[in-house]
Amino acid sequence: MTIGLRPTATIFLVICAAVTIFMAAGSADESRPLPAPAKRAVDFAKDIKPLFRDTCYKCHGASKKESGLRLDRRDDALNGGDGGPAFVAGKSAESLLIKYVAGLDPDVVMPPEGDKLSDDQIGLLRAWIDQGAKWPEGE
Repeated sequence: MTIGLRPTATIFLVICAAVTIFMAAGSADESRPLPAPAKRAVDFAKDIKPLFRDTCYKCHGASKKESGLRLDRRDDALNGGDGGPAFVAGKSAESLLIKYVAGLDPDVVMPPEGDKLSDDQIGLLRAWIDQGAKWPEGE
């Protein structure tokens, strides 16, 4: 048995199905569970600075300041970039930094090239932010 649809109606249904599938695929990253914060005290110099240096400074350091964000200097990092503060002490789940490194925004995933941060690394960043984002002067 065939349904007597006009070609335009068939095309419309196919497009609707494709859009639905595309939207569902795009939202999969947004529904990804956020890695939990580490369950230990986090030290900026030992845990966070090396992480920033190894994964962020290439684009957000002294030689390059993508989106106005610089993570190699305390005051610049605290001020944030073009999109606003990268993080707010005590609020890791709401931080742009966490959103981007965790891949929760399919349009902005950091770092854009190379290895993505592991859940443990994201957990360290979350714990550091939740513990007050302590960044000693001079670091």
